[in-house]
Amino acid sequence: MDKSSARNCSKVASVIAAPYVFDLERTVDKCCALLDEAAANGAELVVFPETFLPMYPWWIWMGVDNVKRLELYKRLLAQSVHLEGPALQRLCQRAKALGVYVVIGINELGGTTLYNSQVFIDETGQIAGCRRKLVPTGEERTVWGRGDGSDLFVLETHLGRLGGLVCYENTMALSRYVLYSMGEQVHVANWPGSDFKSQPRDRTRVIDTISRFIALEGQMFVISSSSCIGQDELEFYRQVDPTTDGKLDVGGGIAGIYSPFGDPVSEPIIGVEGICYGEIDLERIAEAKHLIDCVGHYARPDVAHVVFNAHKQRPIVTSPATTRVQGFDECAEAPSVLPTENTVD
Repeated sequence: MDKSSARNCSKVASVIAAPYVFDLERTVDKCCALLDEAAANGAELVVFPETFLPMYPWWIWMGVDNVKRLELYKRLLAQSVHLEGPALQRLCQRAKALGVYVVIGINELGGTTLYNSQVFIDETGQIAGCRRKLVPTGEERTVWGRGDGSDLFVLETHLGRLGGLVCYENTMALSRYVLYSMGEQVHVANWPGSDFKSQPRDRTRVIDTISRFIALEGQMFVISSSSCIGQDELEFYRQVDPTTDGKLDVGGGIAGIYSPFGDPVSEPIIGVEGICYGEIDLERIAEAKHLIDCVGHYARPDVAHVVFNAHKQRPIVTSPATTRVQGFDECAEAPSVLPTENTVD
C-alpha cells in the first residue's frame, strides 16, 4: 500500500483493561467484547496492552522464591500464545468481521522460549506482523527471550505507516530513530500498568511523559495502551506474596492518544478500565515536520548516524569450511542458515 492511499483522518482506540489471571480463553472473550464496543463507536484501529494474552507476570517483581517462580512460569508457559493457535485466530476472525485493525501484546511461544511480542492484525484478519521486545527489562529476563533487528519494522496500512515498541523499549533512542527513519506515522506503545508501590516511580506518569516525548520527537501520533490491576489479580498476588498488601491495589495504568506536538488528542483514561478514543489527522505530521523533521532537515548524519542490523539472528549458522551438514547436501547447496525450533519467521 502506498503512502498516498492512507486516509488523512481516522478514529483510533486505546484500551486500558485487566486480564483474567491465567485464563486465556476468558481474556480473549474480553478482547472480543472490547473490539465489538470500539468498532461500534467507529474505531478503525484498536490497541491492547503489553502481554495482555494471557497476562503480565507481575510476580517477577515480588518477593517470590525460585521454586514458586518456576511454578508460575510453567503456568504462564501453558497459557501462552502460538501465532497460529486458536486464541489469536479468534481475534483475527473478529477483526475481519468488524473490519478493524488490531495491535495486541502477547506472551508468544516461539519454540520452547517465551517472547514479549506485539502482534499486528489487519482489517482482513491477517497477521500483518509480529515483533519481539528487543530487551526484556530487569527481572523480565527470567521470563522472556530477546528480539533482534528484524523486529524493527513499519507497516503500510490504510491508517498510515504503523510501527511500535513495547514498554521501556520506548526509551531506546536508537530503536526509535530507526522507526522514524522508516517513515513511521502512527506509533503503538504497549505497557503493563499498575500502582505497584514497591517500584520507585510513578508508572502512569512515566508512560504519559514518554508517550508525549516520542510523539514530539518523531513528529507522529502515539497510541499508548496499558493494563490495569483487576480485583482477581490483586487477590492472586496477595496470595503469591503477602508482603504486597498495601503496595498493590486495584487500578493503575493509562490509555492515551497523542498528537505530533506531544499533546493528548482526547482526555486519557487513568486508573480504570475503559477505551480512549481519538482522531488522528496525518496532515498534522507535515505541520510538525516543518519545524523539526528529525530524520530530514533537522538531522545531521555527517555528525552522527545509526548503524542498523536488520537481519534475523539464528543460533546456528553453517561455516564455509563445513563440507557436509547432516540432512543437507553439499554445503554449497545447503542454506547458509539452518532453521531451528526456536525460530519463527
